[in-house]
Amino acid sequence: MPKFRVAIVGAGLTGVFFAIALEKYAPDVEFEIYEGASRLSEIGAGIALQARPWTMMQATGLDKELLKIAGNGERPALAVLYRKSDQAEGFQFSEQIDNSFTFARAEVQKAFLGRLHASDRVHVGKRFVSYHQPADGAGPIELRFEDGTTATCDILVGSDGVRSAVRASMYSHLAQAAEAQGKQQEADELRHHAHPVFSGWSIYRTVIHKSGETAVHPAFNRPTFVFYCGRDTHIVTYPISQGRALNVAAVIKLPNLEGKFYTGPSSSVASRDEYTDRFKGWESDVTEVVKHMDNTTKWAVNVVTKLPTYVDGHAALLGDAAHGMTPHQGAGAGQGFEDGFLLAQFLGRPDVNTDTLHIALQVYDEIRRPLAQKVVALSHLSGQLHSLEDPDVLEDDGSERALTPEELRRLGDKIEQVKEWRRVTSLLDENEVSMRRLAEAIGAARTS
Repeated sequence: MPKFRVAIVGAGLTGVFFAIALEKYAPDVEFEIYEGASRLSEIGAGIALQARPWTMMQATGLDKELLKIAGNGERPALAVLYRKSDQAEGFQFSEQIDNSFTFARAEVQKAFLGRLHASDRVHVGKRFVSYHQPADGAGPIELRFEDGTTATCDILVGSDGVRSAVRASMYSHLAQAAEAQGKQQEADELRHHAHPVFSGWSIYRTVIHKSGETAVHPAFNRPTFVFYCGRDTHIVTYPISQGRALNVAAVIKLPNLEGKFYTGPSSSVASRDEYTDRFKGWESDVTEVVKHMDNTTKWAVNVVTKLPTYVDGHAALLGDAAHGMTPHQGAGAGQGFEDGFLLAQFLGRPDVNTDTLHIALQVYDEIRRPLAQKVVALSHLSGQLHSLEDPDVLEDDGSERALTPEELRRLGDKIEQVKEWRRVTSLLDENEVSMRRLAEAIGAARTS
């Protein structure tokens, strides 16, 4: 008899990692993973794992397999170069060190799925529609799928991405509860959180496999992150697949659309005409990279609004479903892993049972939501800085003029400052604090 039955909606990186963490930290918890797609395939190009997510890879035993496919081999640090590139003669204005490993996303998912012992618990073609849970929390949650089938669980975990159907169902329930109490304004605000909004950024992504000219040109062979920066636009490159390929992301700002509901596709095949004009007149390394951007996909970067809760009864959100963010800190996947890492350890504790489960989920929300939402805000700021925008530093009067060396130096300093948390904070120390907080909450409930 399992301690809990967990339904994980979404078999992306966050959902599968959460399942791996359950196998390690909560072996008496049974789980099933429901994926809407007809087959498992990770979309996207590259991913970087900094020190905090790498700690989780080591704790769950994934690190050794991942090192075999890292773009930078077993070197745990990469230089990060920031260049002023929107001119014929570009120049470097900052160099930093990032403790990261870089990967192709599809290779990471393959490694995760290979590590998952209960791979028979992954069900594809099960597109989630909604859930229902008893008001008193005494019975199981019922899940409904698009094909007309249902399933039950004790705990529902939505890790189904920025356009999460679990989040939409959750905030519909919360809005209905507010309406039942006569709180119409609150209900309207809750419904606003059901769907993501456009971040104001589009990203053109591709992977350039090195051969011929690209095998020797310096722009494709630097073992570093390179940010080629210009106003409202920048390009990021870094090595993946053991250095055999270069991940490329051309990032373009569309400020007039920021915050609006976006109904188009999240990704689509891009034509070269959509982005090449933005890089005319840029330094030669950029024009060379853009010239080789074949098979490019356009991503409309949607984000989740600032949610008031990640939990509804025994249903919880993880990863992009809870805090989908811009990619400018390279921290979105890592934050999803942190959600699952903590929640799995909570569920594995002896003092978390059917009587105290609601407390564990409340403490999960209390701890993870403010931390993740802080990273969301820092990521937004990083995007501005990478595109040479920051009124506090640049004192820009809006006129077209070249930035001074001093302005660029200060910009580089701030870029480093807003990413400092990734280097100086300790995930394991924070988890110890979280465990004590949960023990205190359970103890207080028992004595009240």
